[in-house]
Amino acid sequence: MPPRKSTDFGALFDSLMEDLRIQIAASVDRTLSDFNKRLSRIERRLDQVDPQNADAATDKNGRVCSLCERTAVARGLCSAHYQQWRYRERKTRLSRRHNLDLGATVVLPPSSKSTELSVNN
Repeated sequence: MPPRKSTDFGALFDSLMEDLRIQIAASVDRTLSDFNKRLSRIERRLDQVDPQNADAATDKNGRVCSLCERTAVARGLCSAHYQQWRYRERKTRLSRRHNLDLGATVVLPPSSKSTELSVNN
């Protein structure tokens, strides 16, 4: 609240109360908006579990991404989130394959005179 150029305490109190009302109203609006988003996500998940109980207006064109509010393309995800999922899947598959290839370890014998090496898989 900016400083007031008045010594009238009644006016200062009224302006303070008005500022508090505005801040509280904004906070309540944000909270209600968050609850509304959460409720719509819960309803969509319930509709996925029990499609017979879903609204008649919800059809194939009404699918929404489970992570954001955009239209779902595949696996309940929008195009951007689906591409991220594919990238992560490929990355984990490649790292698993790479770890399997590097699974062999070389064990050196205790004496340095021996030239034989044994490989354990």
